[in-house]
Amino acid sequence: MNTPPRNLPRYVPTLTEIVEPSSLIRTPTSTSPSFEEMTESVMQQVDRVLDRRLREETEGMLRNLVTQQLETMHLSLREELALVVRQTVSQAMALREEEN
Repeated sequence: MNTPPRNLPRYVPTLTEIVEPSSLIRTPTSTSPSFEEMTESVMQQVDRVLDRRLREETEGMLRNLVTQQLETMHLSLREELALVVRQTVSQAMALREEEN
């Protein structure tokens, strides 16, 4: 039976990644981008700017719409509440006069 040696180094490097020899071969890249590559690059930049601007504009419009709706609801609820308070006070005064 083989026994392992007892004085092994504390830290032994281990292979954790398999390297394919074909991945080490680099193909030369062209010095100037093609028309398609340039077009794709410009479109990616435009998409980023467009997405950001649309988000900003949409958030602004939604904020304005919500604010307008809240103001409209506030006025409507206040008018309705005022009507209920008037009716309640009127009824209370009528009952008081009947008691006297």
